[in-house]
Amino acid sequence: MDLIEELKNYCDINNPVGALMLSGEWGCGKTYLINTKFIPLVKDTYVFVCVSLFGIDSLDALRVEVKKKWLEKVSELDKLNGTKVLKVTDSYKKIFGSIKDILPENWKKKGEVVSSLMDLVNFMPISNRIFEKKVILVFDDLERTNISSTDLLGCINDYCENQSFNTIIVANEEKIRDSSDNELSYREIKEKIVQRVIPFVPDYGEVVSNSIESMSCGIEYKGLLRKNKKLLVKVLSGDFNDNVIIEQYKAKNYKPGGNMKREEYQKEEENLRNLLLQRPHNIRSFKCAIQDFERIYNKLVKAGIQDSSNWLLAFTCFMMTNKAGLIQEIPRYGNLFLYLDVEKLYPHVFDSNYILSGFSKWIIHGEWNDEDISKEIQLFLEKEKAVTPLEILRTHKLPEVDEEVIDKGFKDLLEEVYAGNLSLDEYVLFLWNCCYSRSYDVDLPTIDWEKVRNGIREQIKKLVEADEKDSHSHRMIGDDNKEHFTGEEWSAYQLIKEFRDNDVWIYEKNQKLYIDLISSDLNVAFRELSNKRYNTFSLEMESATINAFKNASNMDKNDFSGWFVGIWGQYSNSPEIDGQVTTVSLKKLRDDLNSVMQEYKEKSKNIAARHTQNFIEKLDAIIKPESEDTTDG
Repeated sequence: MDLIEELKNYCDINNPVGALMLSGEWGCGKTYLINTKFIPLVKDTYVFVCVSLFGIDSLDALRVEVKKKWLEKVSELDKLNGTKVLKVTDSYKKIFGSIKDILPENWKKKGEVVSSLMDLVNFMPISNRIFEKKVILVFDDLERTNISSTDLLGCINDYCENQSFNTIIVANEEKIRDSSDNELSYREIKEKIVQRVIPFVPDYGEVVSNSIESMSCGIEYKGLLRKNKKLLVKVLSGDFNDNVIIEQYKAKNYKPGGNMKREEYQKEEENLRNLLLQRPHNIRSFKCAIQDFERIYNKLVKAGIQDSSNWLLAFTCFMMTNKAGLIQEIPRYGNLFLYLDVEKLYPHVFDSNYILSGFSKWIIHGEWNDEDISKEIQLFLEKEKAVTPLEILRTHKLPEVDEEVIDKGFKDLLEEVYAGNLSLDEYVLFLWNCCYSRSYDVDLPTIDWEKVRNGIREQIKKLVEADEKDSHSHRMIGDDNKEHFTGEEWSAYQLIKEFRDNDVWIYEKNQKLYIDLISSDLNVAFRELSNKRYNTFSLEMESATINAFKNASNMDKNDFSGWFVGIWGQYSNSPEIDGQVTTVSLKKLRDDLNSVMQEYKEKSKNIAARHTQNFIEKLDAIIKPESEDTTDG
């Protein structure tokens, strides 16, 4: 069917018996066809008065809007010359008397309809011709009005039948709501008012080509779009064999003798059929997707990814599905089931490996986190480079890995886990994979969880020593997933979580700074360490402290104990300090100072011995009594 010819034939009819409806899905290009293809083609023959019904809530408002649009066309048509102005003036003198006092001087300006004239709109009749040209009324967004279908179509019928306007209705007929029980339904009244319904199916190839060529974007990116035009057309048009999709789904999921009942299988199949019927074809959503993807494309190119085709297709599929309202987030499962429906809608085109979590957050919530996305791209590249079983297990989720790889590589992975050689993100992935192993009935070698926790502690220590802060962008396990993990797995994760969330990084960094400064420059240590936050006085800190005191001059020894007690004097009252570990370390410091004091006395270094004695006495005053230590334990 040639839609343009159908529309022209209808407009040629004199005194039509009903309106012509152009029906199609939202966003499929109906209005675009009318405004950019049909009207420009016949504008010299007809005058088009186009009215959007979106938001109009009364018939009076609708009639006023039609008259306003009609008058605008009168004012702009052929940039009204003087003769035609007189014709308009004469036609209204009968109603308004001397209208020349009302018409403004700027009447001749294109498209201008001034308020003084518009105040009189309700009293003006309109005709189906303007300066010998037939007027075509176009009502758009019929399904988006707040007027009942019965009243609205009755009003439109008045224009068409009683005033002889050729009338085109643009609508998504599937979205038009029927009236209440005591009124005629939309289907009943449509038969009386709508002469013919033309289904609108766009030329998706042309739509995609026009969308690509009209885009203002980089040359390289436009080249990527052109390269993938055929598959983009497939995505937009929904050119998939749904019967095959359903049969494949049945073959994969229907297991005779399984736990699911026949009724449950049938319900799942029906849900799939309903989902496939909702596959979106919205041109606006498509344009948004290919426009937004350029931002991702630039990041991928910067990261060294040469071909972004799979990324483009996955992003487009996901965005269109989301804009159609078909994405359902289940927070307790993270992204585990986020992409299942998209895979059903776009088989062999959508690949969830090319939709990063950062992309999903941007599409669904509008949150662009550049750091997260950059890190996820780097993790993707690491996965791509993984070759050996160990490398694959360090970078992939267990459901993505072949059983042979697990058999060959998991024991090697455990050695790395125990040695503290995984990044914290890799440790989190390891914990997730332990969880996945139960879901997929994968038998893993026996895991020594105390060694796992020691490995995590070792990795944290390496980060601190290297002064290499763990990124804010990282893998995590939400508290709502706790039930899926064993107690051993969860306790291992808590070490990572506390390091990241509870200022452990600050504590670890300050402990390292304490050891470094007190071992190198006491003056700087006295000046900069007093206002730092600590969560423990460790044995490593104790060792650095006793050595610094022994090497200090008497002048520095004189200040040392007062400075030290200024930091640790209230440790027993601080909820953030590990009292048990600190008490043990302080007692050791006191014992070491006693040994040092005896050495000073034997060598007759009485001043140094006295400074040491003062230090010991101050420690005695701040160290928790044994009874408190026992209670705390």
